[in-house]
Amino acid sequence: MASRTSAALEIRKLRKKLRQIEHLERKEGDLLDEELTKISKKTEIREHLLRLLATAEDDNESFEASTQSNMTNNSNGSMTDLQDSEVSAFNVTVVSPENEEDGFCVDVESLDVEICEETDDHGPQVVEVFGSVETPPRGNPTGLTPTKEAEIEQNNPYHVFPRESIKSGNVCGGSPPKEKTKAKKSKNTEETQPWSGWRDSVFYVSELEGHNDLITDTDTQGTTLVTASRDTTIKMWDLEGLREMRSFGGHTSSVNSVVLLSPEHSNKVCEAMRIPLTEGRLILSGSTDCHFKLWCSSTGKILRSTYTFSPVTRVAYHPVAEVFITGSDGGKLEMWDLQSGKSVQSLHAFEDSVSGVEVDGLCVYASSGDGYIKVYEIRDKCFHCIFESDNIRSTDGSALCSRGIRGMTVKNDVIYYGDDGPNVKALTWKSGLVHKLGNHNEDFGITDSLTCSDGILLASAFCLDTGLAYINVRSSDGERYLCSLTDAETDRILSICCSKLSEDAFVIVSAGVQLKAWIKTSSPRYIRPGARRINSSYYPRLNKSPRHSDIESDLESSDAGSDDSIEDEPSAERKSWTAWCSIV
Repeated sequence: MASRTSAALEIRKLRKKLRQIEHLERKEGDLLDEELTKISKKTEIREHLLRLLATAEDDNESFEASTQSNMTNNSNGSMTDLQDSEVSAFNVTVVSPENEEDGFCVDVESLDVEICEETDDHGPQVVEVFGSVETPPRGNPTGLTPTKEAEIEQNNPYHVFPRESIKSGNVCGGSPPKEKTKAKKSKNTEETQPWSGWRDSVFYVSELEGHNDLITDTDTQGTTLVTASRDTTIKMWDLEGLREMRSFGGHTSSVNSVVLLSPEHSNKVCEAMRIPLTEGRLILSGSTDCHFKLWCSSTGKILRSTYTFSPVTRVAYHPVAEVFITGSDGGKLEMWDLQSGKSVQSLHAFEDSVSGVEVDGLCVYASSGDGYIKVYEIRDKCFHCIFESDNIRSTDGSALCSRGIRGMTVKNDVIYYGDDGPNVKALTWKSGLVHKLGNHNEDFGITDSLTCSDGILLASAFCLDTGLAYINVRSSDGERYLCSLTDAETDRILSICCSKLSEDAFVIVSAGVQLKAWIKTSSPRYIRPGARRINSSYYPRLNKSPRHSDIESDLESSDAGSDDSIEDEPSAERKSWTAWCSIV
């Protein structure tokens, strides 16, 4: 037990170093020599961490095997008592990994665990775990009863608890509701579902080159993409041809936020500002140089440049109030009149940097690096706060850790936000209730960006242990997990957006160290030379390398099903698939 505790402490230490390196790599400006030395050791630290994780996994498997052996061979040397009784209780002690999610649950098939203490982020937390082992029925090759398989699925990192089953009177305790058993559906019924086009679908991945530093933000509409970068430029791209159309230079520091206005909103802004209507669209950007700028996409000219006295982290346009909104690194929200270009109202909304600003209907949603969310209505050119996330509660009764919010998106009065925990949080702000959507299949992960559009909810996921990122896809209605995307070469994703190119083509754009277009299509006109062809996958794990035999056996099992019916949920074999995406 002492060796396992020591390994947990070492893993915690290495992950802390990797987090510091990630912070340094995103830091703007010149780095000190000692900081550059730390960054140069990233590969060495990550290799050491992966070795420790592999050793810890082997130790856990040995521990489980010895526990099963001790229980099977009782003191009388007979298995009669064990076979006659379905459950045998025992106690174990588990050292929790660093920064585990609220309501942490140990994912061991032979354990049904219950947390006795909350996680302490200041050190490795030792918690008492009580469990039971069920004797597998005879003749069952998997060794799992239907009840146990349901329990494993309940603990799956991608499992979603249905919100409609939660009653407000039971939000402070009790166990989450169980999902109903889902019957098989016919193939024709399956094809009519919104997720039918995503499972086992083919994507063509192309990297767009042009920026020479981190890409911090993206926005897209139709076939047009705009990107902002730490290299001080904004670029506009054609997603049909996957080519750069124009580069906008004018900021003197990192561009942190960019918004592509629709043609309708662009015309509305031009009329309010009393400037000639542009042939193209308007682009709004905000930068660390304390300016936000309005650009004409067709000419590349700056139509307005406004100094804000604070580094700008987020920008937005409110079409109803006809104002621009900016968020600063000092936690300030500010409203700007279109006609005069002057500040209408400035308020100190947060103690930390504004990490997100979204406009949905009449409301303005803002998040911060100190973990808070606020919702405002704009009346008479003034912010009126109608919600603060001081007293939000989890639907399953678990504690909600206050972590800095990195990404946020809004859909139907639900605020989806990501942080340094393994789950995406979904806040129904009118009731103050939060439910969780699994976003990582590892012990520790980072969610930097989310977006909701065209019926799907996208969330980026970054595995700190391996330095690889992937994209999780859910349906926006019902939050059903559909698939995950990765090419096993993508670094951390800081921004994600999507757009429908045509009836037979859909594109997802991921940006960070690389700028990539993931095109889901059956039309050859969107397939560009050099594009990588990949298949979507289920439940990717990035802390292991996929074995070719595992991929082949999984594909064979998936093709062996009856043509008359398709399972509504992935099979048990597919759920255990540890491959990322098979490169076809």
